[in-house]
Amino acid sequence: MENLFSNGAKKSKLAKVAFVAAMVSAAALALSGCAPAGSGGSTSETIKIGYVHPATGAYAGFTDGDPYMLKVVREHYADGITIGGKTYKVEILDRDSGSDPAKAGELAQQLITQDKVDLLLSTSTPETTNPVIAQCEANQVPCLSAIAPWQAVVFGGGFSAEKPMKWSHHFFFGIEGFGDTDPHAWDQIATNKKVGVLWPNDADGQAFRDAKTGYAQLVKKYGYTVVDPGPFEDGNQDFTSIISKFKAADVQIIAGVPIPPDFATFWTQAKQQGFTPKVATVGKALFFPQLVPSLPNNIGQGLAFGTWWGPTFPFKSSWDGTTPDQWIKNFEASPEGKGLIWNQATAENYAMFELVDAALAKVTDPFNKAEVTKAFDSVNIMTLAGQIDFTGGPFPGIATIPTVVGQWQITNGKWEWVVVDNTNYPAVPVARKLLPLK
Repeated sequence: MENLFSNGAKKSKLAKVAFVAAMVSAAALALSGCAPAGSGGSTSETIKIGYVHPATGAYAGFTDGDPYMLKVVREHYADGITIGGKTYKVEILDRDSGSDPAKAGELAQQLITQDKVDLLLSTSTPETTNPVIAQCEANQVPCLSAIAPWQAVVFGGGFSAEKPMKWSHHFFFGIEGFGDTDPHAWDQIATNKKVGVLWPNDADGQAFRDAKTGYAQLVKKYGYTVVDPGPFEDGNQDFTSIISKFKAADVQIIAGVPIPPDFATFWTQAKQQGFTPKVATVGKALFFPQLVPSLPNNIGQGLAFGTWWGPTFPFKSSWDGTTPDQWIKNFEASPEGKGLIWNQATAENYAMFELVDAALAKVTDPFNKAEVTKAFDSVNIMTLAGQIDFTGGPFPGIATIPTVVGQWQITNGKWEWVVVDNTNYPAVPVARKLLPLK
């Protein structure tokens, strides 16, 4: 059997954080009397790239592969980068948000106003990406982000068709990567088609709950009905009322985007209270190998999730042709990978730097922020994370990637996940069909 894994946050609050951070930054820019960041004119010989990621805190699971990733990236830039016949040094300034949106915004502001970065990258949940984007928009600095549903980034960040992002680009799948993918796996199991959802009171949860563009509207097309017990706060310690509502509604499928600690609490309490759905496809919490094997009594066996990267995905790095399988082997053999299992988020984080190179290759002045931002609009390349195309996304500045469905299992005493549905991306082979939960 194909082995893909072995051995194994609040919209209103976030919007306020982003707004306040943006206003403070804009005021500081006006008071300083500086020219707009997009005017260029730097005489520096070093291109500074800021990188904000949640290395600690609730979202640290997204970035435990970053030490190795950043080492590889810095090695790539060891001899600088040549643009228009001139070679520039490259400095990467990585900063840990601590999974705190306020801190992410503060770090972005510091990187822009104090460290004078030329462009800024951010990754992993809207709690990191949105405050960084707000700072970049306020200060006219090129921004590239990844690993957050694009609707949570665009609409959660206060953007619209009338007010698009001007300085920012983002790539990842959106709510459709769940809502148009999960049902194909659910169809493999006989259920009453009632789906209980875990949508927290954070940016992701609010985007999924949206009455017009949310998850319920997507799965409805496949004949499924959503049972929404209402929002809960991140860090919730008691899911009894939610479990009771699911039981009363005879929910047989679970979906959602809770943070890892919250799903662990919910799933443990669900088992204790006799709630036994037939299927669970849960985003965010189940993406990474730390959580499922840590659940007591192997109750994580059979949990499933939408996935976007693994050793059998047909991708290649634009830098050196490295495939996902080769990357995984290199990571696991590295000092940084000792004691860890490969992380599917790492590929997206690495690909951001590939995209930076692709954009900079199109400019004449890497310090002209307006020119750099515009260059991203025409980027369409294959990366370690797959084909990233900013030329025709669902929204200006957005590129999307495909998803399949994976399911956790124990094989020969080891945890692994395997692909169980590839309807929306047949290029990835299926290992077996989805099995019902026990």
